[in-house]
Amino acid sequence: MERFWIACAAVVAVAGCNPKSLRPGYCHTSLDCTIGKTCNPKTLMCWDMDASTDTDGGDARDGGDAKDAEVAPPPRCPQTINCADGGYDGSAGVCAIDAGVCVECLEDGDCASKPKTPICEDQLCRACKADSECKAGPGICMFHQDGHCATDDETIYVKNATGCSMNGGGTKDMPYCNSQDGINAVVGARTLVVMRGPDALTEWAVPTAPTAPVTVIGQSNATVSPGARVGIRVSAGSVYVRDLKVSAGSNIGVIAETGADLTMDHCTVSNNSKGGIFVDGANFDIKNTTVTGNGPSADLTWGGIRVQTPLGTGNAKLKLLTVQMNSPSGVSCTGPISGDGVSATQNVSGDVSMTCGFMSCGAPAPPTCGAPQ
Repeated sequence: MERFWIACAAVVAVAGCNPKSLRPGYCHTSLDCTIGKTCNPKTLMCWDMDASTDTDGGDARDGGDAKDAEVAPPPRCPQTINCADGGYDGSAGVCAIDAGVCVECLEDGDCASKPKTPICEDQLCRACKADSECKAGPGICMFHQDGHCATDDETIYVKNATGCSMNGGGTKDMPYCNSQDGINAVVGARTLVVMRGPDALTEWAVPTAPTAPVTVIGQSNATVSPGARVGIRVSAGSVYVRDLKVSAGSNIGVIAETGADLTMDHCTVSNNSKGGIFVDGANFDIKNTTVTGNGPSADLTWGGIRVQTPLGTGNAKLKLLTVQMNSPSGVSCTGPISGDGVSATQNVSGDVSMTCGFMSCGAPAPPTCGAPQ
């Protein structure tokens, strides 16, 4: 007969316990036990080998049945154990009352003390995966970093509408009017710039390397309408841009140059008269992005994306792009780059130049060819 009891029922224990810091005597497998002991899969405790095979018809030598009768009932929360004092793995938790066991979380609020794992799923705290999971602050999941939900304290706001500020602010209640003011306000503790539509946003640039990598996220159909200027120009540092549109400029839409590192995710670059995206001697990782209706360039040689002088190290990637109806070309390069799932079609005089080292995957067919819809 079993002689030991455990507070966690087996199914819940597996979901709610941290395998990295087991209390003495507890286990996930027999490898967690000392020599001569085995892991009981029902109780997740280490048993003596002979005890694990003991039966009711057993061994009167040790007075087994009488001893078993004296064993106290297993502890249960909240009646006999306090989860805040440490559950099965020694860490603080909460009580799953129906099961009577301590688990890491029952709702997102139980993960509040763990900013890098703010979401409760299956009674475990995990990193966020989507903006929709982040309810407070700007409502942004920093999944490209460590999976925390962004806070107002780390955020600079830009919204070109009534109530914005021309010479100060950057808060949710008083955002900057001009995009460049938001970029200029980046410091070590505030590196997230949220640009909100639907009113048109002004152009912006990163001419010198900031103190930390910059993240720019668009919300509410945020669109940079640059007029005669370049929409986004990154000349130094590391910049991550997501959910932002650059459209209807009479210059180039986006430029990355002189050793900068640019990542673009779920962006749109469209109808810019002198070309869509121009990369000149910079690292780049452009994914889930649409580039349409741009060009021709000033020298009439490219339209959608131009990669000039790829760097020998670092990223040089295009992944899951839709490149259409640019003039004259879709994608052109002076040397080979990485292209995966790039749908380049209906461009005026060529979709992907041979020097790029990859071919178009054909007509858009998400999720493997072209930008997500």
